[in-house]
Amino acid sequence: MGIGNDDEDVVLSDMTLIDWLGVLGSILIAGAYLAVTRGWMDAARPAFNLLNLGGAALVLLSLWHRPNAGAILIEVLWVCIAVAALVRWAMRRRAGNSP
Repeated sequence: MGIGNDDEDVVLSDMTLIDWLGVLGSILIAGAYLAVTRGWMDAARPAFNLLNLGGAALVLLSLWHRPNAGAILIEVLWVCIAVAALVRWAMRRRAGNSP
């Protein structure tokens, strides 16, 4: 089973550790989103943004190995959004207003 590319056909058995880390990152991001939409996790709590940050970092690592401009952009945006939310949460917590 291959995943088409203009220059090559990447087969699952040919995936490297970095490729699998990218898959894990995607699972973390999608899992966090699923948990919030199902009510299992509160998006205002740091766990949601930590999962998104970790997932995006893993996907970015895999994109360093196989670059794709659109995917890199969305992952950089996920990192920025997650970091901003975590900073905001930490500032509220420090001020005594943590949810």
